[in-house]
Amino acid sequence: MTAVDEVEVPLRRNREFRLLWIGQALSDFGSAMAGLALPLVLLAAGYGPAEAGLIGTVVLVVGMVVRVPSGYLADRYDSRALMLVSDIARLGVVVVATAWLLAGTLPLWVALLVVVVSAVAVEAFRPAQNKVVRRVVPPDQLGHAVSLNQARMYGASIAAPAVAGVLIALAPWIPFAANAVTFAVSAWCIFLLARTPAPAAPAKREAFWPEVSAGLRYVVRDRFLRISSVYFALLNLIFSALSYALILGAATQPGGAAAVGVAMSSAALAGLAGSLLVPYAAKRLSLRAVLMAGPVLGAVLLTVAWSGGGTVPFVAAFSALCLLTPLIGAVLATIMAKAVPEDVYGRVTAASGFASQLLQPLGPGAAGIVLAHLTFSATAGLFAVCLGALALIALLVPTPSN
Repeated sequence: MTAVDEVEVPLRRNREFRLLWIGQALSDFGSAMAGLALPLVLLAAGYGPAEAGLIGTVVLVVGMVVRVPSGYLADRYDSRALMLVSDIARLGVVVVATAWLLAGTLPLWVALLVVVVSAVAVEAFRPAQNKVVRRVVPPDQLGHAVSLNQARMYGASIAAPAVAGVLIALAPWIPFAANAVTFAVSAWCIFLLARTPAPAAPAKREAFWPEVSAGLRYVVRDRFLRISSVYFALLNLIFSALSYALILGAATQPGGAAAVGVAMSSAALAGLAGSLLVPYAAKRLSLRAVLMAGPVLGAVLLTVAWSGGGTVPFVAAFSALCLLTPLIGAVLATIMAKAVPEDVYGRVTAASGFASQLLQPLGPGAAGIVLAHLTFSATAGLFAVCLGALALIALLVPTPSN
C-alpha cells in the first residue's frame, strides 16, 4: 500500500516523502559544502586555478554523458536500490577524500575520482528519486512535492557556503567528514523506505540502444515536450550566460565585488522564495503565463540597465529569473509526472533534462566573449533582446495533451 492508494494526507505526514526529503536535504547540504571545499583544498595543496577549475568541467561533462543511460537504469531496476547504491558510492569516495586530507594533502587524481563517482551517482539517483516521488505522492500533491524539493536545494545553496568556510578554517578535512555523515544519514533514510518490486521486464525486450534512447524518442515525438525542451535549453543557456556576465561585468564596476556577493545571495534567496511559491502560483497562472513571466520581467529590468540604470537593475533581472525559474521547472516536472507512462518515466525525465541542459555549458564562455566586445550596459541590452525572443518562443509551447 502506497501513499497514493491511501486516503490523502498532507506531505508533512507522508512518511515516505518525509524520509526522502530529510535524507536529501542533508546530503544536498553536505554536497554543497564539499563542492565549495574541493577546489579550495586543491589550491591550498599547490595546484593552479586551471587544475582546480577542471573539477567543474568534469562534473558537467560526466553528468551529460551518463544522464540518458541513468534514466534507463531507473526504468529497469528498483528505484530504492539505485538510490541506496548511489548514496553508498558517494559516501565511499568522500570517506577516501577525508582520509587523504587527514594524512596530508589531496592529490588531483583523488579529487577527480570524487567528482566522477559523485557525478555518476547523482545522475543515477535523480530519475530514481523522481519515480519514488511519483509513487509515494498523490497526483494533486506532486506540484507541492516538487516545490519542497526545489526549496531544499536552494536552502542548501544559501547555508552551505558559509558553513563550509567556517569548517575549512578549522581543518580542510572537516567539510568532507561532515558530507560523509550526511550521505550515511541519507542512505539510512532510503533504506527505511517501503520496499517495492522491481519494474516488470517488458514482454519483448528491445536491443540495448533502442531501450536506452526510448526517452529521447518520446520527447521528440511529443509536441509539448519537444517545444518545451527547446524553450528550456535556451532559458538555461541565457541564465548561465547572464550569471557569468553579472559576475565578470559587475566585478569591473565601482563596488563590484560587493555587488556580486549581494547578487548571488539575493539570487539564492529568490530561488528559495520561488520554490515555496510554486503550489500557489501554479493554481493561479496559466502555463503560458508561467513560461512568459520570467523572460518578460528579466527583459524589462535589463532594458533599464541598458539605458543607464547601472548594476542594480542587472542584479534585479538575475534575481527575477531566479525567482521564476523554479516555478517554470516545477510546472514542467508536475506535467511530466502526471502524463508520462510509468514504464518510460525515468528515461523521459532524464532525456528531458539532457535536452534542457545541453546548451548550458556554453553560457560562461559566451558571456566572456560578449563582455570582451561590448560594454556592461550594452551586454544588458543584448540579454534583454534574448529574453524578449524567449518570451515569444513561449507562445509556441502547446498545451500538454494530458
